[in-house]
Amino acid sequence: MHRIIDWNELWKAVYAAAPRRKGKDRDPGAAWDKKAAAYEQAVNDEAAIAAQEVGMMALLPGDRVLDMGAGTGRLAVPMAEVAAHVTALDPSERMLEKLAAGMAAKGLTNYSCIRMRWEEAAIGENVEEHDVVVAAYSLGFYDLGAALEKIDATASRSVCLFWHAGEWRTPAEIALRQAVFGGEGEDAGYPDYSYIINILHDREIYADVTVYDVVLTNRYASPEEAAEGWATLHEAPKESLGTITEHFAAMLEPDGAGGYLHRKRRRQAMIRWEKR
Repeated sequence: MHRIIDWNELWKAVYAAAPRRKGKDRDPGAAWDKKAAAYEQAVNDEAAIAAQEVGMMALLPGDRVLDMGAGTGRLAVPMAEVAAHVTALDPSERMLEKLAAGMAAKGLTNYSCIRMRWEEAAIGENVEEHDVVVAAYSLGFYDLGAALEKIDATASRSVCLFWHAGEWRTPAEIALRQAVFGGEGEDAGYPDYSYIINILHDREIYADVTVYDVVLTNRYASPEEAAEGWATLHEAPKESLGTITEHFAAMLEPDGAGGYLHRKRRRQAMIRWEKR
């Protein structure tokens, strides 16, 4: 197939333009170990969205599902309530510990964990083929084409990817990043789902796309708590905590019970294909 644009090379160019990613690339497990608690809090109120996304996957009761980049189990836990077995793969030991706690809280035992970077996975050796492979907001690879090829090779029935449609960050968060990080905060995050679709198309994988809107809601006891969580997730310098607190003091809504809500409206995409 003749290609005018190499979408994977475009993805690499955008990826390389964000210098703050280099440290995470060297040891993502260690980076996410430090953020596990903050990340768990950030996704703690997404049960309804997770249930919606699991419902979109068309999982079967006998499915063996691999959750690549499973994190704290936002999708792995509800998937285990539907499928026969869920394998959670993630480089962070602390994230997988929280995932295991979430499974235990639901009384689920039909899961296993693999602590590993996806780049280290060798299909048929340290990672087995699964009926379905899921990757939700975990496609932050420099060579996305290679990662997607491995994902496709691991699935025997279908693949479900979740990614953002449109801007990765809200205008308010972009402004906050610029205030906290200066020039290094100017990157707009990862390219949206259109890059993924075109990278797949270049590899003769013709996926279906469902674009949907969600409202992400986080609950906090105070603006200070919200600021500390954001600072941890984004590795912000300590001296910027005041700036971050001011941002959340302006953005949060009282919940009527002494706490605060942070709402973000976002458009997301599920990219799904059946194996032939």
